[in-house]
Amino acid sequence: MKNRLTFFFIISAFLFTTSCTKDWLDINDDPNAPTTPELSQLLSGSQRYMTSALGQGNFIGNNLSSYTHHLVSREVQNYGMTTTANNIYNSWNYFYIYSLIDFDAIIKNAEPDGNLIYAGIAKTLKAYTFSMMVDLWGDVPYSEYNIPGLTAPKADKSASIYNSVIALLEEGLADLQNSTAANPLKPGDDDFFYSGNKDKWIRLNNTIKLKLLLQTRLAKSDITDWQKRLSDLITANNFIASGEDFQFWYTAKLSPDERHPTFVSEYANKGTTHYISPYFYEMMKGLTYNNTKNPFAGITDPRVPYYFYNQLKTGQAAQNNHSYREGNFLTIFFADNGSNNAGDQSSSMSKVGIYLCGGKYDDGNGGAVSANTGNGVAPLKLVTFHSLKFMLAELALTGEINGDAKALFKEGMNASIAHVNAVAAKQSNIPTIATADRDAFTTSVLAKYDAASDAGKLEIIMTQKWIGNIFSPEDAYTDYRRTGYPELFNPANTADPGYGVNPTVTALSPARVPIAPIVSFPRSLYYPTTTETDLNPNLEQKTNLSAKFIFWDK
Repeated sequence: MKNRLTFFFIISAFLFTTSCTKDWLDINDDPNAPTTPELSQLLSGSQRYMTSALGQGNFIGNNLSSYTHHLVSREVQNYGMTTTANNIYNSWNYFYIYSLIDFDAIIKNAEPDGNLIYAGIAKTLKAYTFSMMVDLWGDVPYSEYNIPGLTAPKADKSASIYNSVIALLEEGLADLQNSTAANPLKPGDDDFFYSGNKDKWIRLNNTIKLKLLLQTRLAKSDITDWQKRLSDLITANNFIASGEDFQFWYTAKLSPDERHPTFVSEYANKGTTHYISPYFYEMMKGLTYNNTKNPFAGITDPRVPYYFYNQLKTGQAAQNNHSYREGNFLTIFFADNGSNNAGDQSSSMSKVGIYLCGGKYDDGNGGAVSANTGNGVAPLKLVTFHSLKFMLAELALTGEINGDAKALFKEGMNASIAHVNAVAAKQSNIPTIATADRDAFTTSVLAKYDAASDAGKLEIIMTQKWIGNIFSPEDAYTDYRRTGYPELFNPANTADPGYGVNPTVTALSPARVPIAPIVSFPRSLYYPTTTETDLNPNLEQKTNLSAKFIFWDK
């Protein structure tokens, strides 16, 4: 793999142009024979590429948002990521070529001089990155991925990698906690996440470890000392706090363009890729036109105007016939096979809003979007405080830890709403969600929780986590595969009462939209063909994505 890096660097110039400027991050003249690198350059570059690989734009998050039914895209109908999809190719290469090799270089160069804060951060990020790759692909090259001269690394088993990265997290934690290390160099502004604050990195390290143990709770026999490791973490209780979210903030800077990639595509360039899933919309609005089993039926989520922006004004006609309209909200269906799917709705479709991409807050007045309707300032969420609370609620509900699952669940909802308010504060004159509105919402949701069975309680927790994790589709994808929640739209299920109901019917916009035949839900992703399976005889391409390739997928 490493001998092919020069080839990858050449072709990357043609494939990665939509995501970020890379020239200021390239610090090695020859990736196969690096000069002594600056730790600060390695850290900032590797962090930036890792976050890009997990984000929107021309990367994996763009398509996975349709897999998790947060969004709908004409380009990703029927779970349509193929073996040659640029999104898969780009993310895979950003992980291996730009992130993981630099994490290794940081560790190699930091340890001899006692720069253990750098080493601990790099080990934490390397463990996190490989865990995400396992969650997406299953078996991937791990033990042989960065051996000079080895061009065909074997794929390690997913359970083996998880055990290795949990151990690596523990190594990183020991580095960060080492009070005798010299640390002549300390990270600062080169650390995009925590500015070198090692206490915050310690808390993040623990939180990532908790996340991996949670994700393997149905496969705990595959993880060495699963129960002891979980018990030790819970006893220490040293996780990320409110305001310490593991996230990458996009800014309003134009040159180079550092705005959120979805803001650039959907607002500045007036693109039409990111339609909002009507299933997701109905979940947040408490509607049941298509989401017939909505666990929050009758409850309107106060986050709605921060998540979605309606360009249509009240009573305004859409540009063309539509498949789904509810009030001023307009979108298309997943697997939409109707005649209204293809019409131009660039000035009519509802857009992702301020919370998702730094777009526009929906004040109810409508109006077409532009580069000036918003500022593009929003974070790429990786591991958030509200996700931590939902994780703890799941562990408490399922009996893995002691604790009040309901109280933890409520804390998760409150933290999610606080996060929305924090993002909204990045623009001027945007109202925040009032405490009274938050409390009314959580009270209504908790009433549903109290009335539910244990399975229903888990569904409610996971569905609220899914709502909070919009634009963090990798974790939502993992949660769905390991728990079955939320209950996502499945047009292949003939027992379902139906999908394709258009709430606003006109003579040319039918009450029922035909849905195209759909493939089975993919339980992992293809490997990129052109860079891996075509060149590496030790990596066999998958033929049936409905099979379970990942050890925690029970």
